[in-house]
Amino acid sequence: MTEQPRLVQERYEVGELLGRGGMATVRKARDLRLQRDVAIKELRADLASDSTFQERFRREAHAAGGLNHPNIVSVHDTGSEIDRATGSTIPYIVMELVAGRTLRDILRDGRPILPRKALEFELGVLDALEFSHNAGVVHRDIKPANVMITPTGTVKVMDFGIARAVSDTSSTMTQTAAVIGTAQYLS
Repeated sequence: MTEQPRLVQERYEVGELLGRGGMATVRKARDLRLQRDVAIKELRADLASDSTFQERFRREAHAAGGLNHPNIVSVHDTGSEIDRATGSTIPYIVMELVAGRTLRDILRDGRPILPRKALEFELGVLDALEFSHNAGVVHRDIKPANVMITPTGTVKVMDFGIARAVSDTSSTMTQTAAVIGTAQYLS
């Protein structure tokens, strides 16, 4: 007996796992309405009952959803759905599906990156950050794992999970005064 593919909001047919992070999983999906492949990021079910994680996920959707730039992964849709197994509300973000590899994976290959190519990658990231900063959003977790490189060399910044509005006075710390981000990349 063949198992039916899982549908989110009767629109997104969920497929293979693309990645897993600290608070969410990302899967390839098919938008049945627009007949296109997308990526769908869902908050992990074990974190869905925690209001802090719910708020952080909502903030990511809001921050990234307002950014339309060629070097930033675009957000197409957001919402939430009840998980049948746990009864928890699971928020999701539907994003552009980017073909390519993360800069982390490219660096782990061990092959040297030519200086000109490294500069192209850096300029793509800086263009994305300039645009987001001008829109009032600070990413706060730039690292090689959050930068995709397409087969044509286009840089795509992703994962605005801990982004903050520039006007937020606590933009570098949580309310408990704990610094957040990825430890290896904090200056």
